Amino acid sequence: MNEAQMMAGDGVLLRVCLWTSLWCVFHSLLATHGWRALVVRLFPRWNAFSRVIYVVASTVTLLALLAWLRTLPQQRLWEWEGIWAFARWLGLLEAAFLFWAGARAYDNRHFLGLSQLRDYALGRQPGETPLRTDGILGVVRHPWYSATLLALVFGLPWTDINAVWRGVFLLYTLVGCELEERKLLRDVGAPYAEYRRQVGRYWPRRRPR
Repeated sequence: MNEAQMMAGDGVLLRVCLWTSLWCVFHSLLATHGWRALVVRLFPRWNAFSRVIYVVASTVTLLALLAWLRTLPQQRLWEWEGIWAFARWLGLLEAAFLFWAGARAYDNRHFLGLSQLRDYALGRQPGETPLRTDGILGVVRHPWYSATLLALVFGLPWTDINAVWRGVFLLYTLVGCELEERKLLRDVGAPYAEYRRQVGRYWPRRRPR
């Protein structure tokens, strides 16, 4: 590989890092209290649609980003072979279980914004989502974050391109989970502080009351 090709490759990696980071900023910004307060102030009658719009916008832009990433030429850095292939499938099975268990424990209608739309159609104020600690949430506080970390590590063979966007998403997942923790502490208060003391963030850890 000559110098010009190396510089072109560095430029591609830089763009991958930039666009992935911009998606993360966009996704995080729309989930902040400040943005939600702004939407409520500017569009009080249409606030019930904000969550659905957030989910759709995040999904569409993520799919567009991933579609663009698939068009880029990539150089293989690491293959899951031999015993590593077995480790990979164990990691992916664990990720699938955590996604599934989290979906059973969370209020998915509220997560997708469907409960808010139902309350809007019925002319009532949306209720507060209670703190749930049943099912997998009694063992791991953030099963979907844990599953995301596992999927990012074990999901694909490692290449120069996906090493960049995987690194960005891994960092974003860790930072996003920390921000989620702070938001829950602010919104829920002492019950969440006690729950956090008893149950592990990413991996099973159960302490006695």
